[in-house]
Amino acid sequence: MRLAPARYCALLVLSLTVVTGCGLASGQVKSVDVPPVQITSSVSAEPVESLPAPAESAPASAENQAESAPSPAPAENGGAQTSSSAVEPGGTLVDGSTVSAELTRAGQRDKFTLDLGDAREFHVADMEGDGIQFQVFSNVDDQPVGFSSTSLTAGTSLSVKLTKAGGYRLEVWGDPNVIGPYSFRIATVKVRTFPAAIGLKIGEGSPAGAGQLDVPGRIDRFEFDADGAKAIQVIGDACTGIDIELYSAAEKSIADPRQPSPLCGNQINLTLTGGSERYALVVRSPEAKTGTYSFQIVRAG
Repeated sequence: MRLAPARYCALLVLSLTVVTGCGLASGQVKSVDVPPVQITSSVSAEPVESLPAPAESAPASAENQAESAPSPAPAENGGAQTSSSAVEPGGTLVDGSTVSAELTRAGQRDKFTLDLGDAREFHVADMEGDGIQFQVFSNVDDQPVGFSSTSLTAGTSLSVKLTKAGGYRLEVWGDPNVIGPYSFRIATVKVRTFPAAIGLKIGEGSPAGAGQLDVPGRIDRFEFDADGAKAIQVIGDACTGIDIELYSAAEKSIADPRQPSPLCGNQINLTLTGGSERYALVVRSPEAKTGTYSFQIVRAG
């Protein structure tokens, strides 16, 4: 049957519309990239806990999640976790605690609990307080420990050794009719021992871990053989506020200096009492602070 031109065109348009409409519908289904409800990742790191993403946003890739995850703080080597927070009277002192308080009335006695973990020695450093004293007491028998009634103006740093079982407390009080401000800082003693030898140049990383008092209260100890020498010279490089002292290697109580010498930029002559003995050079900060150092041990006799 022959169709009129108008009807033929109308039929052609209708046919094209139907075909095109099916094509569009089919194309829409194929082109939509529907995000999966659950993503399985091969990354072995522990997942980072986060808030759920909005429904309309695509989930982040495992690689991006790993990049945005916070890195854990590096573990501190050679000492307990410290705290630099200020502690009020009646509070607990830990390694790194600072105190800045005031005696406001005559006869006032401020008390602090000591909680130093496994440490048995600590420094009371940065001491200030005219006419004000402190003392450590054992909670077991209420007897004083260490030095008796030490003035907070006695020096920059003083070590206290805990010799009894049980808890301890630190008390602060003034001389008769004395009031006023006082302050101090707590730093536990942390000793490291390194092998050394006459002729060795000691500095940061040589031997491994040496050359830096990395935390307050750090003491570095270098053991060496006399190897027949009657004396040695220690040649110190530039540094700030670092002392050095010679001990017998058998001596383990080294927190309190006896005859220290300033290390920084100095040449120090030290006599060895026995040519076959072992000795230890002890490096410390007299103020229980951090700092870098380097020196060389040379034969002097």
